[in-house]
Amino acid sequence: MNQDVSRRRFLSTAVAAASTAAVLSPSTYSRPVPNGRMKIGIYTITYLGIWYKGDAIPLKELMPRVKKEGWEGIELDTKRPHAAPMDLSADDRKELRDLAGELELPISAVSPNCDLSSHIPEQQEAMICYVRECIKLTKDLGSPICKIFAAWPGVIVRDGLAAYEHTRELPDPFPDWTTERWENVRSALIELSKVAEDEGVWLALQNHEPVTKDEDDVLKFIREVNSPALKACMDHGTAETVRKTGDLQVHSHYNGEFRKNSEGRLVSTHEVGYEEFVNALVTSGYDGFMNWEFCHPAIQFGKRAGIDYVDRTTREALEYMKMLRAEAEQQSSGS
Repeated sequence: MNQDVSRRRFLSTAVAAASTAAVLSPSTYSRPVPNGRMKIGIYTITYLGIWYKGDAIPLKELMPRVKKEGWEGIELDTKRPHAAPMDLSADDRKELRDLAGELELPISAVSPNCDLSSHIPEQQEAMICYVRECIKLTKDLGSPICKIFAAWPGVIVRDGLAAYEHTRELPDPFPDWTTERWENVRSALIELSKVAEDEGVWLALQNHEPVTKDEDDVLKFIREVNSPALKACMDHGTAETVRKTGDLQVHSHYNGEFRKNSEGRLVSTHEVGYEEFVNALVTSGYDGFMNWEFCHPAIQFGKRAGIDYVDRTTREALEYMKMLRAEAEQQSSGS
């Protein structure tokens, strides 16, 4: 497809979506309105029921709860039992969109856990089909972003609890096919970006290993695909990351655990510090979401913990990011 035609199609679709939004009531439309401020949201993978001992919290219960707690938006994971597209009818999608509008809780992103790098056609084609359905779901829910991976390794779930060691630590079955693996992702992104253009949503490519190791890899894919619909999701970084990505960054996450330091200040125990990154984002005028995700096994006293542990950590996460944002805004304003 001619790139100019492609861009015109995407822009016309986006304009049409914006025009439609203008005539819809708040109860039926949940697209975030840019306000020049970084927003703080939560990713529903936190309460999917696989990281702690206990059940998942259904979306229709979770959405009012996180709004009451002070989160400014919600990102939907597309695994069961949350927002798997094959489970959501047209009525289900409208109900979720309406609920988001009633709560004034934007659905900031819809997030498939995808691996577009497989050399096995059956797997590659299944993943492309999955992401296509998630793009359509993104539009149906009134969200602007479908956040994707190049090569998410996945988790295993045994007795209801998830772990990474059986996926991330396995040797690559095709260690000599690095170039081919990149090409697999690139070709899939070209195809999926055209779908996103047609639906008027953004694809946000996350800088998660393997394949995309840092912002440079994400930006290389964006250049090679050359679609107005393909943007960046940076989950960690520095001021240099923010400078490099600029307006291409439309989404972000944070995770980890928290503790109080000797001065009583809440700090992250994550190996990647967020202070510099958040400060640079706020200074740059980034008005997308920074979404919390508890996406690792909850361990307390050497054993798998219950949902109370995740609740406490999640409250700390909101306090922590609000503190960083406030400090960055104060510094940016020069006051």
